Amino acid sequence: METAQVKSPHGFWTRFSYGIGAIAFGVKDNGFGALLLLFYNQALGLDARLAGLAIGIALVVDAFLDPLIGYASDRLRTRWGRRHPFMYAAALPAALSYLFLFSPPAGLSQTGLFAYLLASAIFVRAFIALYEIPNAALVAELTEGYDQRTSYLSWRYFFGWTAGLTMSVAAFGYFLSAGVDGVAGTQVPANYHAYGVAAAIIMFSAIMTSALGTHRAIPWLVRPAARDARGPRSNPLRDVGSAFSSRSAIVILLAGMLYSLSMGMAGAIAPYIYGYFWALTPQQISILFSAGFPAAFVALGLTPWLVRRFDKRRASIGIAIAIVVTTPLALTLRMLGMFPEPTSQVFMPLLFGLGAVSAALLMAQGILFTSMLADVVEEAELRTGRREEGVFFAANTFVQKCVSGLGVFAGATLLALAQFPAHASPGTVPDSVITRLSEYYIGAFVVLIGASMGCVIAFRITRARHVENLKALALRRGAQPASGADVV
Repeated sequence: METAQVKSPHGFWTRFSYGIGAIAFGVKDNGFGALLLLFYNQALGLDARLAGLAIGIALVVDAFLDPLIGYASDRLRTRWGRRHPFMYAAALPAALSYLFLFSPPAGLSQTGLFAYLLASAIFVRAFIALYEIPNAALVAELTEGYDQRTSYLSWRYFFGWTAGLTMSVAAFGYFLSAGVDGVAGTQVPANYHAYGVAAAIIMFSAIMTSALGTHRAIPWLVRPAARDARGPRSNPLRDVGSAFSSRSAIVILLAGMLYSLSMGMAGAIAPYIYGYFWALTPQQISILFSAGFPAAFVALGLTPWLVRRFDKRRASIGIAIAIVVTTPLALTLRMLGMFPEPTSQVFMPLLFGLGAVSAALLMAQGILFTSMLADVVEEAELRTGRREEGVFFAANTFVQKCVSGLGVFAGATLLALAQFPAHASPGTVPDSVITRLSEYYIGAFVVLIGASMGCVIAFRITRARHVENLKALALRRGAQPASGADVV
């Protein structure tokens, strides 16, 4: 039970439809995190530093586009509400731009590849943002419940995570598994084109399913009041700056950014660790990626339970500690000579189990960060008088893109620092290079997760404070807050 103004009476189907929309972002994010650098560096031969630079520049462009999209969706007034027109408009362009990203013309020079990657990455990010920001912002309008928001977001992360994992398993287990004339499948450009076609179809289907499935909730969503012509003119920079003037908003976004950076770096380095440190085949890599499937189910049930048992901040701190212990454990033990040899019967099951535990914790942490951000919406409304879900979730979408932007750039930087060669076949890279890469990765990962946890400690919106915010808003709106259980 909790005291909350519950706005969404739609139950399971609304949560399901809202959650399924994350498939598009999950597919895109997985491609950027696990495949994009591998494709342009190993299959096309683009220098890792140029690839990382192109992805990083695209992220900078995002930094300007995302807040504007969020700001526009907060203030749009149509009979389809504030969010759905953006979602419908983005479906086809997002899918096609992702297909083009993995289908560059043949014979491009280093400069040509760099320019093509830069332009394609910018278009993909822009069109995904046009959909993802309004879609993600729906959760703060569908419910104001402290626990219920975590439930909605658990479904969203479940679908986003499993979609990314499915494409990883399919990529390494099917699309990239077939070599040509002795060339490994991960170095054959045509394999990535086939992957891009499948991914584009899935993204388009997910976007349309989510938009249509949540369409019936439009009458219950927040509608902004008409602007008083006698009042001060709207100023996007001033309004966005005002929204992020609270400490809670700043620290949770910074915590999410550091977490996302660690995730993006881990995703970019994972194929190199699996393929060169562990010397696994693409089929074995696909098996290890599939550890995320049971992890997603665990996180789906675990995260709401943790929030009910503790609160979001304490749960997040505990999960961060567990992540630092479990995620780099196998690598650390291997370098210390304490992990089973690859020929051992327990090698793959042990790697699979550790990967599943780590994935469940990482997914739960992402759910908590987004749920905490949703709770900032009401506190900001009390201070500014404006509902700005779009602005906050634009910032969150930008943070998540660090997974595939700054994270990939960080991964490329680690590769350059370790002097990892391009077009390298497994078994040909010196052990000293592989060890150096692993050490850099472990150190950077632990520092980033630790810094993220430090930010969470400064977050101040607890369950009790959230209820107080809802009561104050209800009084301002001239209504009493509803009491009752979350709609589940």
